[in-house]
Parts: sequence; C-alpha cells; structure tokens
Amino acid sequence: MYAMKIFVIFVLALLLCFPMAVVARRDTGPPEWTFDDEAELGDWQDSYNLTPILNIQVVRDSNGAERNVIRIRSMGDDAYIYPGGSVPSWEPFDGYEYGTIYVGAKVEETDTWQVDYITSRSGSYDDVEQSRKFTVDAKPDFLDLEFKMHWQYMIRGFRIRPGINNEGTTEIDYVSLRGPVLITQPVKRLATTWGSIKDLFE
Repeated sequence: MYAMKIFVIFVLALLLCFPMAVVARRDTGPPEWTFDDEAELGDWQDSYNLTPILNIQVVRDSNGAERNVIRIRSMGDDAYIYPGGSVPSWEPFDGYEYGTIYVGAKVEETDTWQVDYITSRSGSYDDVEQSRKFTVDAKPDFLDLEFKMHWQYMIRGFRIRPGINNEGTTEIDYVSLRGPVLITQPVKRLATTWGSIKDLFE
C-alpha cells in the first residue's frame, strides 16, 4: 500500500512538472521587433556612433496608417547597432531556415546599409567574410526591405550599419527574421463611407 502511494505521488509530480518543462523549452523562434512596446527599447541600446534611442515615436505614413518607429542618427563614421544587444537577448537561429532580414524603414538619403554577423562556427564579427551590403533608396514613404543574407549555420549575433556614407536620420518601423510585418490601415470614417455609397445612387 505504501509503495502504491509513493507511485501515485511520483506520477502526480510528473504531470505537474511536465507542462512547466515544455514551456521552458519552447522555442520562441527567431527575433522580431515591431516597437509596439517600450520594453523592446532595451534590445536597441548597444550601438556605436549613433544617437541614443530613448523612446518610440508614433508617425503616420502616406496612407494614414500609424507606425511605431525608432529614430536613429549617425554621429560619425562606422556607425552600427546590435538588435538584441551586443550579447544577444535571443537564442541562436538556423541561418539556412531564416535567411532574410525584413526591415520597414524610411531614410533621408539613398545609402548603403551593411549587416555583419557571427555564426556557430565563428567567434567574432568579420565585416568582410561575414557581411552583406544593400542599397536602401530614399523615398517619401516607408519601404519594406528584404536583406537576403545567404548566411549559413546557426546565427549567434548580427549588427546593422544603417548607412555607411552619411549622417542622415533613419526611422525603423520593424526588424524581423520571421517575415514582413503587416501594417494595418486606418478604418475609414463612417461619414466618408456613407458619402461614397450615396454617390452610387445619384
């Protein structure tokens, strides 16, 4: 009888602990920042030759949609920032599976961006062998950029150089390794919609 009680207690303990263990091991996937929460700013503090990022700004794009952005401005040559920190706050992800960085951004001047990275087989950054450059055009509105990295192995960290030639201001709406982030459009005002319907019958 005593042995049976011990067995029941053991089984109950397993049932209680198993869900907690599953949660602890759950993979949250590759990193993504949409700047919908001020808490995300902590992941964007490690930088070099950039003005500090102190808050999230709310702006409207040409379609009237609100975008939560961070504003960064270069203060000198070789400016860069570490999404997730110089010691990443995110777990390494598979470079083969997640080969593209998706960025929503608006820049003042056309420039060349650069992304450096480290892998599970490298111990430090290499802006020649482990780096990609991308042209980012200055447009009146935000651009949905896709940086196809073609990196390999597990990615342990990366840094972004938001323009290597000028000291312009950049607004970043999102950075994601999961896919492009959908920006929802504002709901049309009822009066405007009703006016459009009336026009159909006149």
